[in-house]
Amino acid sequence: MKLLSEAEELQNLMENLGTFIVTGVTKSGTTWLQRMLDSHPEIACGGESKLNVFLARLAPALRAYNEALTKTNAKIYKEGAVYQPVTQIQAWAVMQYLFLDRLAAVRRTAEAAGKLSALKWIGDKDPDYKRELTSWRAILPETRVVSTTRDGRDCYVSLWFHLYPEREPLAAENRGDFVGRIQGHAATWRDTMAKFEKDAADHPGRHFAVRYESLLEDAQGEMTKLFEWFGCDASEATVAEVVARNAFAVASGGRQPGEADPRSFLRKGIAGDWKNHFDEECNRLYCEVAGEALTAAGYEV
Repeated sequence: MKLLSEAEELQNLMENLGTFIVTGVTKSGTTWLQRMLDSHPEIACGGESKLNVFLARLAPALRAYNEALTKTNAKIYKEGAVYQPVTQIQAWAVMQYLFLDRLAAVRRTAEAAGKLSALKWIGDKDPDYKRELTSWRAILPETRVVSTTRDGRDCYVSLWFHLYPEREPLAAENRGDFVGRIQGHAATWRDTMAKFEKDAADHPGRHFAVRYESLLEDAQGEMTKLFEWFGCDASEATVAEVVARNAFAVASGGRQPGEADPRSFLRKGIAGDWKNHFDEECNRLYCEVAGEALTAAGYEV
């Protein structure tokens, strides 16, 4: 029986391709990184598949199905029951199929761009992968992970303006909302950093951490390291073209880093902007939760 999508064809293709995912805290540079990866002639990277929406609902659906099946078997079929409960491995196989199916779209895009014959890696970027990273490791055991790190306070400020472009954080009418969410975000950032550190330790050679601030300072140097890790062309000319094509001024329509547009997804493109929007109380609250993690990651507190 032929599969109902292009996943069968893609599975055959991927015998000669590597797969990867890109993830990170929201507003930590995952989109910028995804676009640079996708600009490389030997890499195709889509964004965002939102497959974690399926994964988050898979366990409850699995339980509900198995409960209904078990109840029916016990009441009607007893020892003659044909169907057995679905296992976790089978459920993960469903997610493998969906991942392949989503990558089929990435493959089509690469083919349209004329890069299919040179392709070595194909992947997907989605910050949500971090939520269930352990499960994704089980679902995609051979897949590599690229994670992004950025000062959590900058992530929070950038996320705030992404959600509320016209609301100045410390304005009287907004301060309560802005301050009230700080520690929740700090906990998420802290826990995500710990998750990435554990994943890198548990899967040596299959996790590459990219620092947003380092990309800002030396994008060509950082991308050279990443392309070398993938075993792809990391020549000066190729990396320079990738970086230039995705520079902030190009992607933002002409603005330079630091020239803010609160309504743009690419709002400002700098590091340390949290200092312009945090007061002493804000920083204290964030550091009460994530101070040790910030220090460990090399950020000032």
